[in-house]
Amino acid sequence: MERIVGRDRLVGTAGGGYEYVRRSLGNGHFEGVVRPLVTWHVAGELSDEAYALYLEARDANAEERRQANLERAANRAKVRVRHLCKAAGVDTLLTLTYQENMTDWDVLKRHVKEFNRRMARLIPGWFYVAAYERQQRGAWHVHMAVHRVPKELPHARGVKVKSYSVIRAIWRAIVGDLGGNVDLQASKRARAPSRIASYLSKYMTKAFAEGDAWSNRFSSSKGVSVPKPQRVRFVGYSMVEMIALAYDDIPFEHSQQLNCRYERFGDRFWYVLDTNISPSGTFLEAAAA
Repeated sequence: MERIVGRDRLVGTAGGGYEYVRRSLGNGHFEGVVRPLVTWHVAGELSDEAYALYLEARDANAEERRQANLERAANRAKVRVRHLCKAAGVDTLLTLTYQENMTDWDVLKRHVKEFNRRMARLIPGWFYVAAYERQQRGAWHVHMAVHRVPKELPHARGVKVKSYSVIRAIWRAIVGDLGGNVDLQASKRARAPSRIASYLSKYMTKAFAEGDAWSNRFSSSKGVSVPKPQRVRFVGYSMVEMIALAYDDIPFEHSQQLNCRYERFGDRFWYVLDTNISPSGTFLEAAAA
């Protein structure tokens, strides 16, 4: 492993131990990863000729580096969405659509902002994580993970009606002549936060694959803090010893709620535990986002 920082050539060496990163996200969610320790040291300074060649090669590979940066950004967005959904304990999927072919990104952002402002006034503690997708015709629509949606909400003159009707009326009032509709999927047996997070995360990957230039692949409410991970380094340990240590650290509930993997190169082990998934079900894919 090599990096060029300024004119310094840094060389990374893996080995000698492992780092165990554990994160408790609340609401019954736990994640952990074991990865090799990497030590970086300065191997020397590039000469004028070597530095010129490096700059030439970097310019030649500019598009490749841009694509790699976009992919890393999409992966960071996926992780952030997964962690927000789990930390907030979302339990409902909400999709906002347009009847007209609404392709204006700025208009979409204004509409979503106003929609969530009105929902926050209506439902105290309103929280959302939104992912944005374009339909084949080019029209934007919004996939949102939310929670705390009661069966009924107050409407005109304090009369309570079904939540779906109120939410649809709010969205249609905002979009006006563009026309709009909503799809509300309330909590179900398999609607664990991890499953919702997986559903939203695929839109970040889709946006990257389609070459979207827009930067905000998702947005969310403020007020939910994602717990920071705990990091511990183990020098002189083998991977077998680290896997045993990680298993001992997992707050086991049921085996069906645990998803783990040992990477094929033998350099990484990770696990995801979701105690919201029914132990009698087969929702292992829900844990992996």
